Amino acid sequence: MSIVDWYKSSLSHRIGSLFMLLLATLLCVISFSIYKLKVIDSEMKEVAYIDVPLNQIMGRIEMLQLEQHILFEQFKLKQNHGKLTPDQEYAYQKQQLKQLLDQAVSLIMDNLEKNHIRFAKGQHRQLLKQIEQFQEKSEQFEVKLGNVLRHHQSTIQEKKQLEQLALSLEHSVKDISDELQKLTAHTSQYTEKHEREFFWINIALGVCATVLGLLLTYYIVRFFQRRIRRMQGSLKQLEHSLTIETQLPKPEMQPAMDELSELELDLKQMMLRLADEIENREQVEKQLLKLATRDKLTGAYNRHKWDEQLAMHVELGRRGAPFSILIMDIDFFKKINDTFGHLAGDKVLQHLPTVISESLRSTDQLFRIGGEEFAVILPMQNGQAGCQVAERIRKSIEASEKDDLPHYTVSVGVSEFELSDDRKSLFTRADKALYAAKRRGRNQVVLQ
Repeated sequence: MSIVDWYKSSLSHRIGSLFMLLLATLLCVISFSIYKLKVIDSEMKEVAYIDVPLNQIMGRIEMLQLEQHILFEQFKLKQNHGKLTPDQEYAYQKQQLKQLLDQAVSLIMDNLEKNHIRFAKGQHRQLLKQIEQFQEKSEQFEVKLGNVLRHHQSTIQEKKQLEQLALSLEHSVKDISDELQKLTAHTSQYTEKHEREFFWINIALGVCATVLGLLLTYYIVRFFQRRIRRMQGSLKQLEHSLTIETQLPKPEMQPAMDELSELELDLKQMMLRLADEIENREQVEKQLLKLATRDKLTGAYNRHKWDEQLAMHVELGRRGAPFSILIMDIDFFKKINDTFGHLAGDKVLQHLPTVISESLRSTDQLFRIGGEEFAVILPMQNGQAGCQVAERIRKSIEASEKDDLPHYTVSVGVSEFELSDDRKSLFTRADKALYAAKRRGRNQVVLQ
């Protein structure tokens, strides 16, 4: 599996593989420790079963050789005085020496045959040869010494030969002992080297396992923190949108790679459904609001909205915000219906708000308050300004011509808010102005 495939795998698989890596490292540490302990154990066994017994044997051989040396000196002294030393004690020591040498040779031979000697096999074989040579020299010494003892006298030349052989035996024992100490020291040094290597490699592997464990912990913690923060960001974005009542952003949908990704994807899908539901609800609310406040045929605000907005502007007017209202009526609308039909009359009603809106500001409001009667609220406009707006509207309608529409005109009554006005008085005054315009011949604007 490549790194990319591993990164795209599930969370449990990623964490499990990292834990397996950590476990494998720990198993390597344990396996290496067991292997090294076995190696050190075999080395120590070689020291304990071979070198230590050999040292003990050679120590006893040295003691016997020393005793023989003392006996040999006593033999020379006694021979000078004409007295012979009994050979029983010397023969006994000779027998002991032979047994010890046989033990040393047997110990080395057995361990070589059984492959128990791991270090310096050549030196052990050399040591075996030295012991055999020592045995040969010892036998030569014994033969010469026996001859002297049997004849009860010896020449100066024989004494010198005995002394040389005795000295040679002492040197041989010393060489064997030194060689054995070197072998033991070499094995001990090798064992100490393995122990040091074992110590430092265990430390290195332990540090690696610790670092790997720390990296694994850091990766897991950072991974969860990053994913949780991302989900928290989505939730805060959702909360912010709901608080300020704005449209929820559409989250970017990505395929899930692990368990947390699936949870994050579920959260995004929930946000997406919620955004769609809120959007649908807002559209329904807008439609309901439009149905509640707009005239279905013309699209202008209806009578309910007119009453609400007129009351609000009256309150604002009492606080110093001037405004004017226009009340307009289509001239001879009944005649249009009777002459051209109600369908043509409906088209006229639909056309009128379009023409009126072209002369209004964005703050002005147009209402259909009944039949062919319309009203306009002009915030921050006095009566004269209201008359100018009404005149523009009247001229635009008078000049408007469409093939599928009969020609028509409007009469407009204008009234400016006064502090003594309420909704009824203001509307009554504008309505009287409208009827005054009609009495004057229609297609006119009257301010009252």
